[in-house]
Amino acid sequence: MLKYQKIALEMVRHITGNLQQKDKLPVIETLISHYNVSKSTIIKALKVLEDKGIIYMVRGSGIFVRGEGRKGYYNLLGVNELQEDANDNRYDLLNIMEIELICALPEVTTALGLEKNAKVYSVKYVYYLDKQVTCLEQAFLNQKIISNLDEEIALKPILKYIKDVLAIKMRFPDIYVNVDKLNAEEASFFGLNAGDPMLCKEIIYHLANGQPCCYSRAVFHYKQAKFFLKVNSPN
Repeated sequence: MLKYQKIALEMVRHITGNLQQKDKLPVIETLISHYNVSKSTIIKALKVLEDKGIIYMVRGSGIFVRGEGRKGYYNLLGVNELQEDANDNRYDLLNIMEIELICALPEVTTALGLEKNAKVYSVKYVYYLDKQVTCLEQAFLNQKIISNLDEEIALKPILKYIKDVLAIKMRFPDIYVNVDKLNAEEASFFGLNAGDPMLCKEIIYHLANGQPCCYSRAVFHYKQAKFFLKVNSPN
């Protein structure tokens, strides 16, 4: 993790534990002194917080806490165990149902830009909230990028492993959301009926060179599928 990312994480923890909406943060010069880093490092850290919708900056007035989303709603961009920021994790517990090396299915081949019969790691997760299954996720990872995936690695944020251990730079995710109906297998996990509504979120993660490296498909219990998305003004 880079220095500005560590500082951003420390600032998030401080804000979450001590500040409320519209509270004012110290000025940039004070933050530079407190963290003993350069101005550019602080600016990068603040940009991370601003992009996440945690703060907003008003020219000539200061830096302010933007506040949390509506109670019971969760960040659409952060709800995924593959992400490295633990503050975005909405779950009490996760279990790995299965890890296996398989030939990529057609939809996975398309999503990851692979050749026919290419090998990918498939990891199936089940997530719990208040002791109830709230999300099922299956992640597919390009074997050429992650050559040896085991349960120890899979239980930790995979994107962090790719960046910090494999030293591969990540760039951006593409996110697709749709409403559909549960099949019989999915319904059995949630204790619902086949044909009940569900929300499906698919994410394709890309490396710094634009190459797709991971495709994730997550199915959410319809009663828990409440999300918000904070957008910063282009101005």
